[in-house]
Amino acid sequence: MHSKRVLKKISTPFESFGPQGAILMVNMVDPQVSTMRVFLEAVEEVGIPVLGVANKTDLVDGAGRAAVEGELGLELIPASMSTLEGMEEIRTRLAETFAPKDRIAVLGVFNSGKTSLIGNLTGLDLATGNLPGTTLEFTAYPYGDYVLIDTVGQIIDVSKPMMVSVDLSGCESTGERIARVLRQDAEGILATLEVAVPAIETVVGVLRECIEAGNKIVVTGAGASALVAMEMAGQGLETGVPIMVFTNNLGDMQPISFAKGTGEEEAGLSRYMSLAINDGDVVIGISASGGTGFVYHALERARARSVITVAITENVDTPLGDAADYVIKSNAKPEGPSSSKVQAAHLAIGHALLLTLADERGVSADRSIELMLPEVVPTKKMGIK
Repeated sequence: MHSKRVLKKISTPFESFGPQGAILMVNMVDPQVSTMRVFLEAVEEVGIPVLGVANKTDLVDGAGRAAVEGELGLELIPASMSTLEGMEEIRTRLAETFAPKDRIAVLGVFNSGKTSLIGNLTGLDLATGNLPGTTLEFTAYPYGDYVLIDTVGQIIDVSKPMMVSVDLSGCESTGERIARVLRQDAEGILATLEVAVPAIETVVGVLRECIEAGNKIVVTGAGASALVAMEMAGQGLETGVPIMVFTNNLGDMQPISFAKGTGEEEAGLSRYMSLAINDGDVVIGISASGGTGFVYHALERARARSVITVAITENVDTPLGDAADYVIKSNAKPEGPSSSKVQAAHLAIGHALLLTLADERGVSADRSIELMLPEVVPTKKMGIK
């Protein structure tokens, strides 16, 4: 089956565009400040002027924008690409900031409004959407005396070693590389700790109510997130939680499903999953991007039946986030083509959910051991039909 997952991982050095200016689009619903800093660092290295835009300010309060400005050290024009708020100021500031004929790269993460901004400025009817990866290639558009360059939501410097999710440049030994990977995985978890505890606390209460009412938890994910989902289900079984897991990691798809996202577009998976869901259950969808097809579709199907839905994701302003009653956001970016830091953070979130739930339900060590011991069922001798 054709999958667009790899296409979303386009890798291009920032300098190859020959940019002479940059517009940084910040999605105020999900600012992702650490990734925005990486974009700013790239702009500073090239030494070009930058104009900051705070998109979707109509959906947040002013204090949130001020906080992001403080963290970035960059003034942001309050704007909304849907209501056209701020467009006149953007046009004015663009003319004041950049010289005629400048090539201006429009930068930002997925769903930050880069393509919408270009469409609003040029009057072109460009394809937009809330699914990560709507823009899959870098495209130049004329705008008056300028050239605006639409970019994918992930710029990766392919000149650096591997650049999977941890920048290993500067490491001279195997030991240094190993230490950096472990340290940055830990940093991703600690950064997630700063933002995720209140949401985890809320969801623990939701799961406890679900179980006490005689219902179950259904958890799903694809690829790396499938491994997180299976770990959560395994830990749930060890602590007496009624839990089921559905993934695309079928036996004949490993490790392809992990690396290439095989089967993510198969709605039959979400339809099959929905057969096991009953009123009062809780469905947990895990997706780093927030745009994994059958995962967010499973939550949409569940929500249509008034089933409680939970998202564990790095990207809130996505189809998965929109389909969730509760969102637990990790904070492990920036990432490269792989998602090892996000996966580590999501594993930690899963552990926090299940272990806290077990403790609050009074699950003892003895009980957990009982649940983990083999349970032998007498069976017929081989060959007897």
